Amino acid sequence: MGKLYDYCQQIQQHIESNHLDVFKSRGELALRCGFLVSLIGPDDPDDTQKIESLRQAARDVFNLDLR
Repeated sequence: MGKLYDYCQQIQQHIESNHLDVFKSRGELALRCGFLVSLIGPDDPDDTQKIESLRQAARDVFNLDLR
């Protein structure tokens, strides 16, 4: 498992634990970062561009700082 997958899992956990609308939250995030977090699997390679766009989108949408 890589950073990209871990970050996607953190985001999905954040959505669930804060009882956010799953479809709206994931949709807004996908529009900002360019891909669906639910489609990233543990075997997907880390892509620095995707990681950075995901981190920025998480900050913008959820005020979430991924580490």
